[in-house]
Amino acid sequence: MKITQVYVYPIKALRPIPLQHAQLTPQGIKYDRTFMLYHVKTKPEADDGSSSTTSTELKKMQLSSYPQCALFEQTILSRDNGQKEVLVKWHAPSLPTEGTGSDGGEELGKELEQAEREKLKRLETETITVELDPPPRIDELEKMEVNLHGSPTTCYKVGEEYDRWFSERFGFEVVFVYLGDGKRQILGTSLLPPATAQQQQQPPGGGGGGGGGWLSTLTSLTSWFPTVPISIQAEREEDRKPKPWITFTDCAPLLITSESSLSNVSARLAPDMDSPSSESTPLQVPMYKMRPNLVLDGEGEEAWAEDYWGELVVTSSSNCSPTNGNANGKTKITKTKLHLTGNCVRCTSLNVDYDTGKPAKGEMGTVLKKLMKDRRVDLGIKWSPVFGRYAFVGESVGDEGDEQEQEEEREEKEPEVRISVGDEVQVTRRNEERTVMDWPF
Repeated sequence: MKITQVYVYPIKALRPIPLQHAQLTPQGIKYDRTFMLYHVKTKPEADDGSSSTTSTELKKMQLSSYPQCALFEQTILSRDNGQKEVLVKWHAPSLPTEGTGSDGGEELGKELEQAEREKLKRLETETITVELDPPPRIDELEKMEVNLHGSPTTCYKVGEEYDRWFSERFGFEVVFVYLGDGKRQILGTSLLPPATAQQQQQPPGGGGGGGGGWLSTLTSLTSWFPTVPISIQAEREEDRKPKPWITFTDCAPLLITSESSLSNVSARLAPDMDSPSSESTPLQVPMYKMRPNLVLDGEGEEAWAEDYWGELVVTSSSNCSPTNGNANGKTKITKTKLHLTGNCVRCTSLNVDYDTGKPAKGEMGTVLKKLMKDRRVDLGIKWSPVFGRYAFVGESVGDEGDEQEQEEEREEKEPEVRISVGDEVQVTRRNEERTVMDWPF
């Protein structure tokens, strides 16, 4: 198989940004979902509304409950000095056809309509940019706490200018936040990559199931006598490794989808009978509605084969910069493992029309319903259909090269891993059964 599309979403819930090349980090594609929007809702503290005191509630903004997020386009801009920014542009939905006012107030209706058109044109024209690389300075920002899918984190308000810009276009109060040094915990155990899952399932004392032998026994004894100078008291190396964490992604760093499965979804929709041509036109569900990071062509794989994928290896090639006066750069081959640990269960975001910011009409508004028939295959979340797999970035191994270069790469804490459209992908492990989600939504 090959990678056919790569997407990044610096601001969660807005339109995706297609990429030809991307840098992978332990948290997925670099910059992915490091910003987010929250709806600021105020309500009286007394249920009957008699109290003048109000409380504030932050509600996460995602396409399923805020389809108007689809009207916001984001683009990464690279400056001459190497800095990067995200340009955000709002696309106004279409207004009713002119002359729709009532007979009694036709002139007034036209004036109001014209004023509304001018306002929308202004809102479309005024864009805003967000610092991406280098990112906003968190020491200058107000800290706040948010909760996403039960996994809380500290984040930072980017600024009132941004809150006003988004609020005016949504029509209600919005706060724009940056993750900064915040880290969200991965809940449950089913989504954790193999090494971490084994670590969390390991009982205290270091012994595996079935006793563990003399080493396990001795380790347990030293926990009762901490003053005994035995080296076994030192934590195992894997226990000292940092646990994986996520940004404002839902549950995992990456979402991987297959074109073979998308073709199956499109085939479920009735043809477009309103086509200008004499023949009905088959409808095609666009992949961007599935909100993936990596899209594979599915070559040689049947639809829904990804349900059982446990591990993929991506083979990437890159041109190394000439060093030591050598004018001849060389091509470096890198193989990167991706651990696929969970299913992506779907919601009404699949039905959103990105041109209107509302649920789509006709067959395009039934995509979720079509999948409900036979794609509720995750026993952990039985009421939602599955499309795509969540993944974590695993080990990356380069080809043999200069010994000094290899040593430098081994010493790097986070070696740079780059992937591109066209990279080869191989399934290196298949699960016998589908994984079961245990994230406590």
